[in-house]
Amino acid sequence: IPAADLLAKPDDELRAIVEQMRATRYTGWRNHRGLWRDLMGLDEPGGKDVLDFGCGTGVEALELALAGNRVTLADISGENLQLAFRVFCLYREQLTHMHDEGVTLDLIDGEPPYITADTESFDVFHCNGVLHHIPWARQIMERAHEILRPDGLVRLMVYSDHGWRQATSTEPPDDVTVDPGFERFVRYFDQVGEYADWYSRDRIEQRFGDLFTVERCEYLTPTGKYLAAVLRKKEAAG
Repeated sequence: IPAADLLAKPDDELRAIVEQMRATRYTGWRNHRGLWRDLMGLDEPGGKDVLDFGCGTGVEALELALAGNRVTLADISGENLQLAFRVFCLYREQLTHMHDEGVTLDLIDGEPPYITADTESFDVFHCNGVLHHIPWARQIMERAHEILRPDGLVRLMVYSDHGWRQATSTEPPDDVTVDPGFERFVRYFDQVGEYADWYSRDRIEQRFGDLFTVERCEYLTPTGKYLAAVLRKKEAAG
């Protein structure tokens, strides 16, 4: 549902939609064996400063906030930021730990440095369903390294190499843009958008291993079409 359409709905209807989104994501096939919530850290003790990079509707950010974290919402769409902020307002009575400082909004302008935060501002860089849509993923992860505190974590959910195989019946290529299966892969996952990439543990380590240590990496859903990874910041980037 487009953000503009959701913004137009009254509070009670919007909250009902958000509750349905939460149920679909966290009690259904996406959270198979509880791995989505586990690897994305949604049930871990709070008290952290978390940047939700590409927050979308704010459903994932809401879970992080309900766990007691201080959350910054970041998105390339101003309407998404408005929507995510409104979602937070609908749950204000459950977010008492955030009343004093409020919710921080950060509009991503599409140009480096992407996020306006100071160096070492966050404990967690939360990136759910976003990195695989970014051709310049290396620059994003370099920026994540900068704004994370020592020992900080990146939590990723991305499209997997299994997803490429399911979509195209071929082996995943190194450069997706020149492969004849590229458009099929993009449309297999999304009705809109023009770019998507696949990831595996090896691909994550090859691209970002000088910046982060891969601590955990698991395929999500019964078919493994998604992948989640937990990365820890290395103090000396190569």
